[in-house]
Amino acid sequence: MAKKIDTLSWLQSTAIRVTRIHFYYIAAFLGSIIVFDSWNLLTNEAVIKFWTVGGALLVLNTLLWYISRIKFSKDLIYISSVQILVLADIVFASLVVYWQRGLASNAVALFAVPIITAAALRSRTMLMATAALSAAAYSISAVRYFYAHYGESFRVELYGEVGFYSAIFFVIAWLLLAAVSPSSKEQ
Repeated sequence: MAKKIDTLSWLQSTAIRVTRIHFYYIAAFLGSIIVFDSWNLLTNEAVIKFWTVGGALLVLNTLLWYISRIKFSKDLIYISSVQILVLADIVFASLVVYWQRGLASNAVALFAVPIITAAALRSRTMLMATAALSAAAYSISAVRYFYAHYGESFRVELYGEVGFYSAIFFVIAWLLLAAVSPSSKEQ
């Protein structure tokens, strides 16, 4: 008797792969916290904040990975899983940026993760919305930190950095859009 082969939809496969890759992303982040903490480069309060937000992202990612492995008749579940993960990545990146001194933070690179994750859905709307939300979240984090700690930098630097990185988020999105969507000649 032949075994029945259960095939995955491309959306389910994508959701599984995206959540699986996020395990490495979270491990790299938490690993960096361990290294920075062991060299006393972070305060105890900062370690608690970073570890908590990293742990929360790990819990959410694990739940989404588990849900993505279940066979559902509707692909909306898998799309929603990726969308939830993208939103969580944006919140995660904005918190880390704020806690690392706003516009002085190196963590602005974390905003590339939700943009790249959104590209996995092959949706222009999702990709542009993610770039816009990333730009909004980054600008809110940078501006809030600037005005909460007024005098650490100059206004022109704040708005220059916010404008530059927001533009870069859209450039990344457009490049990914060109890479993941076929041109009209290829269709």
